[in-house]
Amino acid sequence: MRVRAFSASVRRQRGFALIAALFLIVVLAALGSFAVRISGSQGTAADLELASARAQFAAHAGVEYAAARLAAASDCNAVTPNPPALAQGYILTIACAPQGSYTVNGATVRTYIVTVRAVTPAPYGSPDFAARTLTVRIAV
Repeated sequence: MRVRAFSASVRRQRGFALIAALFLIVVLAALGSFAVRISGSQGTAADLELASARAQFAAHAGVEYAAARLAAASDCNAVTPNPPALAQGYILTIACAPQGSYTVNGATVRTYIVTVRAVTPAPYGSPDFAARTLTVRIAV
């Protein structure tokens, strides 16, 4: 009689092992899916951070360009609003406005407000879009 009771008990437990194995497979599949999703989103975030940093440096290049043009000519007309090929891969827009002038030790100093916007050619809302705007006061 003991043998029968033992074999009946084993039969009931076989079904439990199948359910436990299926549960384990589902949990491992969910963890794998989560790991793939996190990895993809981290890659996208890193790409966006890189594009944003490049846009920031492109805007700085535009400010340097405007400062050099203003130092040479002391006139906002010398600053090209859309300089070609200044920052490769970014569209720069430069706005210059005279702020005024003052005299220091007999020398006239002119001040200008320069706003530079660097934008990727990708449309707004796309993962590749990045834009930075810098506004500076330049005295020459």
